Amino acid sequence: VGSWQPDLVLSDVMMPKKSGFDVCQEVRARADVGRTPILMLTARGRDTDVAKGLELGANAYMTKPFSTKELVEKVKELLLLDA
Repeated sequence: VGSWQPDLVLSDVMMPKKSGFDVCQEVRARADVGRTPILMLTARGRDTDVAKGLELGANAYMTKPFSTKELVEKVKELLLLDA
């Protein structure tokens, strides 16, 4: 990441090389970006998946399909947390 720090991390749970759960853990473990809000977007909506994402440090978990309006509202809400 260097000197650039993201304001928000958007991650899917199911990705080709690394799961969103892994990404969440790695972000939370880093001192430089560890407090960055994380929003997980996924088709995996079982209660156990949601609980796992939140336990690993995601601030929010949205299941597909979701509306663009819902996504924008959640992003705004999470960015206000970091303000």
